[in-house]
Amino acid sequence: MRRSLLAPLLVLALAAPVMAVATGFGGTDAPTRIPLPARVFNATVEDVSGTSVDVTRISFNGEVSLYGTVGEGQVAIPFEKIADLRVEPSGEATHRVVLAKMLTGEAIRVVVESDVPCYGDTTYGHYKIDFEKLRKVTFKP
Repeated sequence: MRRSLLAPLLVLALAAPVMAVATGFGGTDAPTRIPLPARVFNATVEDVSGTSVDVTRISFNGEVSLYGTVGEGQVAIPFEKIADLRVEPSGEATHRVVLAKMLTGEAIRVVVESDVPCYGDTTYGHYKIDFEKLRKVTFKP
């Protein structure tokens, strides 16, 4: 009985590192594919280091809305209503405060999760950055 369990455990132990690399564990987080959003929006994205990148097909987790909380409620603000976003720390590592400036001039404070990815296409390839590393997003008409 002991020998019959040893062989499958040995196979599993040898296969685990191969599976880990194949599924992305220990690999790169480079975006080889990005979600295709329902509508195309263009923007300039600035990260916390001050680097600006022009992107097309920008999305937040594949969606073309800013979503988070305003007070105790949840909100989804469509990109077509937003002029720019400024991202600031919230005091919690798991969240960021986004000051959304609307095209009407109104400003809205939205709390978002830090790990929500922002995707886009550049002239040189796909782009991905999480909210925790964003400083500013300026939408282009």
